[in-house]
Amino acid sequence: MAERPAAAPGSRGRKIKYINLNQLRSFFAVAEHRSFTRAARSLNVGQPTITTQVRALEERYGVELFQRLPGKIALSETGAALLAIVRPLFELEAQAVTLMEARGGAVVGTLRVGSVGPFFVMKLLAAVQGAHPTLTISLKTSNSEEILREVLDGKLDVAVVGDVGPDSRLSAVPLQRQSIVVFVGRRHRWSRRQQIDLRELHGQPMVMREQGSRTREALERVLAKAKIKPRIVMEVPREAVREAVAEGLGIGILSEAELTPDPRFKALRIADSEAATEAFAICLQSRRSIRSIAAFMDIATQVSTKR
Repeated sequence: MAERPAAAPGSRGRKIKYINLNQLRSFFAVAEHRSFTRAARSLNVGQPTITTQVRALEERYGVELFQRLPGKIALSETGAALLAIVRPLFELEAQAVTLMEARGGAVVGTLRVGSVGPFFVMKLLAAVQGAHPTLTISLKTSNSEEILREVLDGKLDVAVVGDVGPDSRLSAVPLQRQSIVVFVGRRHRWSRRQQIDLRELHGQPMVMREQGSRTREALERVLAKAKIKPRIVMEVPREAVREAVAEGLGIGILSEAELTPDPRFKALRIADSEAATEAFAICLQSRRSIRSIAAFMDIATQVSTKR
């Protein structure tokens, strides 16, 4: 008669409970996409299957995981708590799949990249794609604050952002330092100049990036130190800054990397200021060994050492 395996310490007399992983995977997909339809598409199954799986999970444990609202869904308090627990589980599953799918050393799968703008990241992505042509890349752009938050939340794998402070959760590689310049519309009285002094911005109407922009934060630190106060007339996203300046609504700021030819603008160097931002490639330290993330960060390190 075969021996029964010994019970784990502390488990004698207790019934081990298991959760249905298919139901949990359906919940995770809906929570990530905030949509039953998009979740079904991501898992390549029919929407009724997803709906049934999530409902069965809720009924089994007598909880509400989603609030079904008109035209949308939202995580309940229990659903949000469960999402925080299961996200690492499915990240580990993704690592396992990546490991098993790697063929002949190839890096496969999809790398979710965030960036403060295409100007900062495209050369790096070209190098990554050239070295690993089997890797698919998806790119999201926003301000540094939002991109950093999504990396920390696990919604993005890697990112290129502005200045980041010390954070033990992150692996960071410095990429490049970029001076900050101002730009004006062609009808502005400064449009024939090549540079200005910092003090000339005092009292001037300025169109600023939204809060969370590292470019804005870097310039504001310099202005505050010099006790210079421009008049902020608008706060808008990057592309809207360009359009507002073109319409003569104020003076804009950008980094050198964002300087692209446009007949509507004139860029001006700030002669007596060292206002600048530095771009960093970042990822979660705990995910640094994932093949696709490691490939990106290794190439970022190569780029950094060539500066």
